[in-house]
Amino acid sequence: MLSALPFGIKRVVKGSTMNISITPELEKFVEEEVNTGLYQSASEVIRAGLRRLKEDKEAREQKTRFMVSSMAELEDKLLSGVRQLDRGEGIPGEVAFARLKERAKARGTHG
Repeated sequence: MLSALPFGIKRVVKGSTMNISITPELEKFVEEEVNTGLYQSASEVIRAGLRRLKEDKEAREQKTRFMVSSMAELEDKLLSGVRQLDRGEGIPGEVAFARLKERAKARGTHG
């Protein structure tokens, strides 16, 4: 069982400790993640979450991710793209695929 609130996450940085308070719902989520066996400690779960938060922030800043939260939003984005193409604002397919290959190569994935 994880400790009661305040939920302490310890991290050594120049000898200091960071304590973080989370809601009971988040504490339950962290505990469930540890219980799956994928993570060995609450600290690992929190680190994974923070890494994802950082990746999402970097992706927003670089605008390299295309994410939608609903089918309606996806349809709106697709129709917007079609309208841009109709106005001649697109790029040649070869250029688009070359950019995708470069992104995949930079991430170390195969494409």
